[in-house]
Amino acid sequence: MCLAVPMELKKIDGEWGYIEHESHEHKISLSLIDNPKVGDWLLAHGELAVSRIEANEAARILTLIAESGHAHVHSH
Repeated sequence: MCLAVPMELKKIDGEWGYIEHESHEHKISLSLIDNPKVGDWLLAHGELAVSRIEANEAARILTLIAESGHAHVHSH
């Protein structure tokens, strides 16, 4: 099963954004996000940011993922 995982937007280059996960930079499409800004928390699935969420919600989701035993989550 694939999850949309919260990721912090680190850099923007046109329609593309860059997030960091487990010390690796990943490129994601920002085409579904209105007015993205560096520092936004996004739900990312594969190479697509599907929605913006609040930082506290991102932290809660990441904690639930870690507690479920799926601490090693990949962003594609």
